[in-house]
Amino acid sequence: MMGTITRKTTLLTLLLTLAGCVATPGPYKAYEGAEMRPAQLALVTGESYVRRDILNVYMDRIRFMSVDGRPIENSERFNEIQLAPGYHDVTVYYSWDMGVQRGLAPALVNYAANRESIRRTLRLHAEAGKTYIVKGDAVFVSERREIVSLSHVDFWIEDDSGRVVVSRDEGRYIASP
Repeated sequence: MMGTITRKTTLLTLLLTLAGCVATPGPYKAYEGAEMRPAQLALVTGESYVRRDILNVYMDRIRFMSVDGRPIENSERFNEIQLAPGYHDVTVYYSWDMGVQRGLAPALVNYAANRESIRRTLRLHAEAGKTYIVKGDAVFVSERREIVSLSHVDFWIEDDSGRVVVSRDEGRYIASP
């Protein structure tokens, strides 16, 4: 009996370890050429935001759409990107977590990700060995913080010490006339 419990515990631990490995890919390599050591690169991560409704808790995130005009395939898989030092144009968007909802909800999220009002291209001067965090301020047109009332998102970038390196003004949404 004791051997069976030990084997089940070992198997469960192994499965949980493997699930953790599959669920969290490493940073997206957003540079060309040979592999570089982490100390030679800048790491850029998107901020996460907890949103609650009556029954559920959601995790909204800042995601990466493209770097220097090159699209990031399966961008929803990556919370971080690695950049070579230098100036880069990083296009980000506000990813709205819809949980397990079906129907039109995923279509609304995909539609929203392509709206100019919730994505922005930010110019970043990346330094080797530094970590940067892209942050966003979602602005709603009503008291209810729902995707249908999301007006726009303003973005900015801070380094890991909290110093603003791309200002809110540079990442602010300005409606086209």
